[in-house]
Amino acid sequence: MLKVNILAIAGTGLMMMLTGLLLFAFADSVGQYRRFFLPIPPLGVAAYVFVFNLFQHYEGGLPARRFGTALEIVSGTAIAAAVFFVFSALLIATIKELK
Repeated sequence: MLKVNILAIAGTGLMMMLTGLLLFAFADSVGQYRRFFLPIPPLGVAAYVFVFNLFQHYEGGLPARRFGTALEIVSGTAIAAAVFFVFSALLIATIKELK
């Protein structure tokens, strides 16, 4: 699991760096949408945790079923998106009421 952990950390860092370089290269095009890119670093950390936990759950491997890995990724993404939606909606509603 140490090897998986090191590779997941290195992969996450590489993906964040590439995303940052792309955003920097296209700064004029994406500047008006900057508020949508702010969550990228925490999402990268969440992806690292997800991948590490996936490998840990399957004891260093991947699911035996043919589309098992894709199903795990889709399920994790859907759940994370739903939680993000609910938290954001509740936070917006709370701030609007308190304001």
